[in-house]
Amino acid sequence: MSKSVLQSNQLQFTVFNFFHLRWVELVTTVSAYMERRARFNLTYSELAALTDRDLADIGIPRSQIAKLAREESMKVSL
Repeated sequence: MSKSVLQSNQLQFTVFNFFHLRWVELVTTVSAYMERRARFNLTYSELAALTDRDLADIGIPRSQIAKLAREESMKVSL
């Protein structure tokens, strides 16, 4: 009897660990997405606020702002 109770407890613990690990993975993924999105929005808004002359001075065409913001957002280390 005690062996079956022990196996049952181990199974419950294993199932709990599985869902706990999935939960941690989900939270980590969502927080990484939120950090990257915030970095993208910040970079995009700062570059978009510049005049065409300012952008030309630093060598960035206005059409490349989204691409540059996306590249910058991927540099966020977690």
